[in-house]
Amino acid sequence: LATYLGRGSSVRLVESEEIGIVGVGEASVPHLKTFNGEVLGIDEAEFLTATQGTFKLGIEFRDWGRIGDAYMHGFGRIGRSMGPLPFHQFWLKRFLAGHAPGIGAYTLQTVAAPQGRFTVGGSDAPAGSPLADFAYAYHFDAGRYARFLRTLAERRGATRTEGRIVDVVRRAADGFVEAVVLEGGERIEGDLFIDCSGFRALLIGQALQVNYVDWRQWLPCDRAMAVPSANAGPPTPYTRATARAAGWQWRIPLQHRTGNGYVYASEHLSDDEAAATLLAHLDGEALAEPRALRFTTGMRREVWSA
Repeated sequence: LATYLGRGSSVRLVESEEIGIVGVGEASVPHLKTFNGEVLGIDEAEFLTATQGTFKLGIEFRDWGRIGDAYMHGFGRIGRSMGPLPFHQFWLKRFLAGHAPGIGAYTLQTVAAPQGRFTVGGSDAPAGSPLADFAYAYHFDAGRYARFLRTLAERRGATRTEGRIVDVVRRAADGFVEAVVLEGGERIEGDLFIDCSGFRALLIGQALQVNYVDWRQWLPCDRAMAVPSANAGPPTPYTRATARAAGWQWRIPLQHRTGNGYVYASEHLSDDEAAATLLAHLDGEALAEPRALRFTTGMRREVWSA
């Protein structure tokens, strides 16, 4: 908003350092590169330095089909089509005849990731080269990224206010959020309010009473256990997702540590069992006690409410 609204607008962020953040979302997909670079104009090296970030070429899935299986989902285009004929048609014919390897061999990211190789590619690559539109994403420290974006927003004109919101004032005429009231009594009015309060849903849930649609019958995982660990070697340019008895475990390598977590269904696993499983499958020494998170999978019936 601070980047695009320009003159005549005023952007104000209200947040409290006393309220913790989830801070476990450390892996991304290539859209974040577009958002950082093309939308916000962020220098990539500056972003990676500030967030202790690393590069990500894809996601390795372990034990999902059966124990011992491994599948690398690499980002980017698979092969090159010939005119109107898609690449996978040629590959499928050759593969069924026994003359072609698995389709992952035709994605540069899928081949490079297990070898720990990486390149940023670029527009100076020859036409038709897989480096010309080389897709990749990032791993990053979510807390550091939030602070980085806050500083960027303030440099571009946004104003930050420290404080807890204790009341939400709605207009009598139409129920629109008119103002929020801080613990110290300050009243902050606005024309547009964006609720970034996470699971609390302070505005859209508590004030505007927009119902939450529970999806647990389809997505039963409702807990997560997270813990950082020491790096056990050079960071791998991919996220690892390993299937477990009641969910799945993530491994996300950063410059200064590795992020780990176990997402699971509490109906089938206790918190203590989840923590024990997570700690037993770390590549390096745990740097803290596992932190438990609770959530309900689903969505708001409306994402916009006036």
